[in-house]
Amino acid sequence: MEKVKIGNLTWIDIIDPDKKDLKFLGGNYGFHPVVLKELLSPTLRPKVEHYDGYLFMVLHFPIYYPKEKTTKSMELDFLITNDTLITIRYGKIEPLQSFRKKCRTGEKQLAKDSPATLLNCMIEEINNFSLRQLDHITKKIDGIQKKIFKSRTPKEENEMVEKISLIRMDILNFRRTIKPQGVILRSLKSRGLEFFGKKLEPYFIDIIGDYMRVWDLLENHKDTIESLQGTNDSLLTNKANRVMGVLTMFAVIVFPLTLIAAIFGMNTKILPLVGLPYDFWIVFAIMLTGMIFMLVIFKIKKWL
Repeated sequence: MEKVKIGNLTWIDIIDPDKKDLKFLGGNYGFHPVVLKELLSPTLRPKVEHYDGYLFMVLHFPIYYPKEKTTKSMELDFLITNDTLITIRYGKIEPLQSFRKKCRTGEKQLAKDSPATLLNCMIEEINNFSLRQLDHITKKIDGIQKKIFKSRTPKEENEMVEKISLIRMDILNFRRTIKPQGVILRSLKSRGLEFFGKKLEPYFIDIIGDYMRVWDLLENHKDTIESLQGTNDSLLTNKANRVMGVLTMFAVIVFPLTLIAAIFGMNTKILPLVGLPYDFWIVFAIMLTGMIFMLVIFKIKKWL
């Protein structure tokens, strides 16, 4: 548990709460036992509730892990009173560490006005962090756009499919984490106005605006990567069709030659041309003429 004084406000940050922490919160702030019980373990669903004298809110934020190349959802719980903001988290959330330093050095002067302004600055910091994390997706998409129309080896084509799939999974994890926040933050606005009053409405609107910036960028990335995947699939399908067309033409050309060879290879008493001078070359000439004839037909039909 860490306490940070910001003007007349107090920010209490608790990581992995235990019964001792809950006893402190219940004894000093009178939070309802049901709320305290919920803080012992992460909650799957985000929510915001208005109790007598405080607000209780649960949000989830996406955190990208470069080593695992995946995005995980991290929960952050808020208990908001008239002069105190309490955050409860179940693991390290990097932007909160940075935000604490800024508060202690006086960079976040706006945060000292009320718990609502402190909440606004905190969520803004986390959303800005999310935008910076999305930069890796932007760079990957730009790289795919540059390479998608270049000539590629089969290995590079497989790598491209894998890269596109990983980016789609990353975007999906981000969207799945923050999509429920839209409804919760709008609910926070209405409940916050009841709790703090109309004068703090711009701060709650700003919180929704920060969320929409992240969501709009995710939607743009989602549309872009889906278009690139469709383009890549079309290119691969077109290449496969060309290969199949060439193989089909070879099969059509070879089939009559195989048939002629099979006929002259029959073990019968009488075979035309067999036994004549130059019989091999005559048969070979017939087969060569048939092959040339078929190639001419393919050329006329523009299949070659």
